[in-house]
Amino acid sequence: MKYNRWLLLLTALFMLTLTACGGGSSSAEPIPTLVLADIQNSEDTSSNAGGATVSASAAALPANSVSLSFPFTGSVVDIAVADGDTVAAGDVLVQLDTTILQAKVAEAEANIKTAETQVNYLRRITNTSAENIQAAEAEVARQQAILDAALENLNLATLTTPIGGTVASVSISLGETVTPGLIVVVIGDMSVMQLDTSDLSERDIPQVKVGQTVSAYFDALDQEMSGKVSYIATQASSLGGDVVYTVTITLDEEVPGLRWGMSAEVKINVEG
Repeated sequence: MKYNRWLLLLTALFMLTLTACGGGSSSAEPIPTLVLADIQNSEDTSSNAGGATVSASAAALPANSVSLSFPFTGSVVDIAVADGDTVAAGDVLVQLDTTILQAKVAEAEANIKTAETQVNYLRRITNTSAENIQAAEAEVARQQAILDAALENLNLATLTTPIGGTVASVSISLGETVTPGLIVVVIGDMSVMQLDTSDLSERDIPQVKVGQTVSAYFDALDQEMSGKVSYIATQASSLGGDVVYTVTITLDEEVPGLRWGMSAEVKINVEG
């Protein structure tokens, strides 16, 4: 590196000598100014100290949605909805076979009658002890609990929706046997949509606060909308080895044509 500097300096001196010797010229050309750059500091030292916004990718989803399942095993005998249907709270979605459940209800009802008959009989007998009567009454209560459970299961064999909205998916078919916890229908209220970020890094999350304004661009719709940060996840998740946090953004107004799962690029205004 020192050799290069000396070479540049000698070149400059040589050019100066040639200019001085050219006395026949009426006007001397200006001597070029040479700047000796320090090669050791040639890398760009500018750093991005952070801007007024933090960018992230996000996906649209309903602010209110439910994934519905049955609490027990059963065979599907009727499906009342299909993907894209509009439903109201309380509408029937799927029906399981209730043959066995109805039989259990009938059995429990018969057992209650038998237990009540026994209580009445013991009360009519003058020499019956109080302990025997109490035991018979306890049996009536036990059978009533069995009946209540049977009626509850019979009711749960009919799947209804707790919210109004649009059917996003139906994942079972007629005759299929469902198991406890298997998601059979997903419903979302598409009238109120939100965005959830997917790749907001832990390095950016300290700048994000609830209430900050957001601009969101939907590539599929070629449209930009505004919103606000409404929730910041307290627990992180992992994305390609990076630690990320989900941030929920509530849109300021309805976006025509926006569908569940559509992607958006968001910019969160973190200034101030």
